[in-house]
Amino acid sequence: MEPLALMLIVSGLLALGSLALGVVVHLIGLGRIAPSAVLGLPGNGLRADASTYRATHRAATPLTWLATSVAAVAAIGALIAGLQEGLAEWAVLAVLSAIVLVVGLTLATWRAHTAR
Repeated sequence: MEPLALMLIVSGLLALGSLALGVVVHLIGLGRIAPSAVLGLPGNGLRADASTYRATHRAATPLTWLATSVAAVAAIGALIAGLQEGLAEWAVLAVLSAIVLVVGLTLATWRAHTAR
């Protein structure tokens, strides 16, 4: 696979995946998604019952939106930088996007656990 195609795929998946995570946590917080072992923030205590599942995800929603939106913007920046400048600039922004996503979701999960 050509490096440009790989950059496009990875940047697109990072951007769309980031936004999808934000939407899912938000919908769980609104009660539109039932408790599930597959969807939502990690932790068995967050899935004790439907109201706990909803309340903990609602508490984590602001941090989740912050992290996922910044990660998505960095991923889109990586895509643009990759198309214009090259592989090194793309890699810096793609790694930044992934780090922001991991750290932000870790903080959001911590917030959800403290809201129990």
